[in-house]
Amino acid sequence: MKTPRSECKESLRTHGGMLRLQAFCVDIVVCTAVFLTAGCQSGNHYYAKSMPNSLRLTAQSNPQEADLSRLASASGGSQTIGRGDVLEISIAASLSKDDQFTMKVRVAEDGTAQLPDIGYVMLAGVEPQAAEALIGQQAVNKGYYRNPTVTVSSLSKKMNRVRVIGAVKEPSTYELPPGESDVVSAIAAAGGLAENAGENVEVRNPNYVAPEKRPIVAGDPEAAVSTVSATSSNDSMKSYTINLVSAAKAGTNKYVVEDGGVVMVEKRDPAPVKVGGLVHKPDEYDFPVGNDLTVLGAISLAGGTNNQLADKVYVIRPLVNSEDPAVIQVSLRKAKKMGHENILLGPGDIVWVEQTTGTVIMEALQLIRFGISGSAPLF
Repeated sequence: MKTPRSECKESLRTHGGMLRLQAFCVDIVVCTAVFLTAGCQSGNHYYAKSMPNSLRLTAQSNPQEADLSRLASASGGSQTIGRGDVLEISIAASLSKDDQFTMKVRVAEDGTAQLPDIGYVMLAGVEPQAAEALIGQQAVNKGYYRNPTVTVSSLSKKMNRVRVIGAVKEPSTYELPPGESDVVSAIAAAGGLAENAGENVEVRNPNYVAPEKRPIVAGDPEAAVSTVSATSSNDSMKSYTINLVSAAKAGTNKYVVEDGGVVMVEKRDPAPVKVGGLVHKPDEYDFPVGNDLTVLGAISLAGGTNNQLADKVYVIRPLVNSEDPAVIQVSLRKAKKMGHENILLGPGDIVWVEQTTGTVIMEALQLIRFGISGSAPLF
């Protein structure tokens, strides 16, 4: 049985241990405070509100949200005659079959068709009925017919073979009608843009050389077909690059993809963002493609802060022309109230929730509270 004196000694030992624990925690607080206040700032250290414009990032553009329909070329109907189409043309001076002349012709890349005795007639972009009128008028002008009956029918429609690669859902080679062979149609044929698609698209078209035109001999329609086809010079390519977002805003529809062309959609593979320090789940997180990521958003990905007094955040940003990164200091409390403090992050940024005097005191108090409420001996 404990005597009052022994209970008093035990109480003094317990309280003495608690006092020593408190003194130890205070020492930690003081040492940490001295360390934090003694830290030096490098020349690349900035505060969020006063950092240079060169470090301020702009909101990402998402090509999937752009109105790409404004880039589609103005194409005719399904009956419209196009370049490379093979036509059957019949010209008759009367109802007698003996007075009827039928030929096969291919529409050249310049849009014309060469007819025996009649010459070149521009047929691309018109429907068969209009082509009949154009050919009939040309025949009358040449003096070969007074009132001919002309019939134009399509034997085969030329299709452009276009290869689509890069950040599309189904990269492959597709056939597109020449009147609809543009960047938008090519991307649509490939299933649309993939989630990691960038803004830029490069189009590479073959360098076609116009063929030499020679007179067509009546009764030799195959020669007519073979002499007006386009050829390629040494497999050389000509290319151009467009920005989908800017082009969609401008509404330009001149982005043609020719037969044998290649459409390459940019892939975006940004470096991850690292989040560490006083957070619940420090780790690397994928940088969202086409969406913005802020300091508060990155900390939210990491499960939030694990200390109620956490406020100081360092954003460590790699610089292209410097070995030393830029360090941007952000206040969490201000970021929750003021938009300019909740800065946008970029690929490769490191977000570090820093220890401060307040966070160290909070941890010390939690340690003391655990020691007081715990049943195990403290020393």
